[in-house]
Amino acid sequence: MNYTFESIAGYEQEKEELMRLCEIFSNREKYEAKGAKLPKGIVFYGETGTGKTLFAKVMASVCGLEIFKIDLGNVENEAAVCRRIRREFTKASKRKEPTMIFFDEVDKVLPNRNEAYVTDRSKTILAQLLTLIDGMDSTGNIVFIATCNHYDALPGTLTRPGRIDKKIWIGNPTLSSREAILKMYADRSSCQFALAMEEIAKLTNGFSCAGLETLVNECILQSDESGFVSEKLIHDRISEIKAEDIPRARSAMDDAVRACRNIGAFVVAKTMNDGGYVLNLDRDSVGNDFFNGLFSDFDSDYKGGDDDDDYDYDEDEEEDEEDAEEDIPARLYSKSDFMNAIVVRLGGYAAEEVVLHKLYENVKYDLTLVDDILFAMSDWGMLGFSHRYSERREEIMCYSDAWTERLYTMFDEIIEERYEKAKAIIEKNETLIQRLIPILVERQILERKDCEPILEQLGGIRK
Repeated sequence: MNYTFESIAGYEQEKEELMRLCEIFSNREKYEAKGAKLPKGIVFYGETGTGKTLFAKVMASVCGLEIFKIDLGNVENEAAVCRRIRREFTKASKRKEPTMIFFDEVDKVLPNRNEAYVTDRSKTILAQLLTLIDGMDSTGNIVFIATCNHYDALPGTLTRPGRIDKKIWIGNPTLSSREAILKMYADRSSCQFALAMEEIAKLTNGFSCAGLETLVNECILQSDESGFVSEKLIHDRISEIKAEDIPRARSAMDDAVRACRNIGAFVVAKTMNDGGYVLNLDRDSVGNDFFNGLFSDFDSDYKGGDDDDDYDYDEDEEEDEEDAEEDIPARLYSKSDFMNAIVVRLGGYAAEEVVLHKLYENVKYDLTLVDDILFAMSDWGMLGFSHRYSERREEIMCYSDAWTERLYTMFDEIIEERYEKAKAIIEKNETLIQRLIPILVERQILERKDCEPILEQLGGIRK
C-alpha cells in the first residue's frame, strides 16, 4: 500500500515535523554536501492506538525507503531474538538503496530505565541492538525507526544522541484532529450520521485514534436498514467505549500542571538537599531521593531514595521483634528534616499559585501527606509533650475538645509558616520554573546528569 501524508488525518503539527524529516531524507545528498549528519535513529512514542506505526509507514513510503521490520513474533530466548535483529541489520547493510530498519514496540524487550524489569535476556538484546546501531553506515543510507508506548522507560544508552537523534511524541488526537479522523472513517461508508463529526469530536475527548475508528465502525455496524446512525446510537457507543477504558494519554494541560507542581517541589527540595534526584511527571515524586525516601515512610506510592548509607543500622537487631513499633520509620529523621519535608511537599502547591495563578484539586494529596507527617511528629513527641497526640491514648482516655483545638491550631500555624517559606523560594525561581515546564513535558523525565546542564543554562536555582 502506498502511504502519503494524507493517510494521516489531523495531527497537523506532528505531520509538519514528519514532512521536515522526509524532506531531509529525500534530499540526503544536499544535506551531506553541507556537512550535515542525517539522523541515525528516530523513535515515535505515545499511548497505544495513536498511529505511531502509521507515521513510520508514511515516512518509508514518501522517502522511498524499503522497510526491514524486526518481527520477534513468538520468539522467547534471547539468542533467537538477537539473531533476528542481526538478520534485518545485515540485509539492510547489503542494499545500496535507502532503507529503514523498523522495530515496533521496542520497549517491550529492552531493560526498563527505571529498572522495573531488568533481566539478563533484556540486557543481552540491548547490547546487541546498540552494537548494530553504532555500526550503521554514517552516510544516512539506513535509518533506524522504533516505536514505543513509554519513552521514559527506554534505557538511556539507547536514547542518547548519536543513536536516537529524534524523538517524536504522538499523543491522543486534539479536537481538530478527532474531527478529521472521524470524518475520514465516516466518509469511507455510505452511512448518514445524525450528528456532525464536529459534535462527535467534542464528545470523544481522550479517545485514541483506534478508539475513534472503533466508534465509527460500531455505529456503521449497528445503523438501521437505510444506513442511518441515530444520535442515541452515537451516544450509546461513546459511553460503551469509554466504559471499556480505552487507553488515553493525559491532556497537555494535565501534563503542564503536573510539571509545574513537580518542578516546584523539586526546586524547593534542591535548596535544602543537593543529593541525588530524578525529575519526572510521576504524581508521587518531589524529584529528590532524600525527601522521596522520607515520604515513602508515610505513603508507599513514593519511591525511597538510594542514600541508605547515610544511616546507621544495628545489624544484630532482631527483625521479628514483636514489640517494635510498626509506624516508626526505618530511617531516623530529625525534627528539622520533617519540617523541611513539609516545605518541600507544599512547594508544588505554591508553584500552582505563583506560576499558574490558580489551584487545582490535586493539592489535597499534599495536604493529606502534610497532616500525616504532623500527626506522626506529635505522636513521637517532636512538637513537645503538651502537643502529643497518641491514638493509643485516645482510645483509653479521650482528649478534650479544647486540647484538640489547641493541637489543630498549632498544626495550622506550622503549615502556614512552612507554606510561606515554600512560596518565597518559588517566587525567587518563578522564571526558571516557567522555562522548565515545557522541557519536562516534552522529555517526561530528566535525570540529574541531563538536568544539571539545563539548570546551569537557565541561571540555576536561587536559594
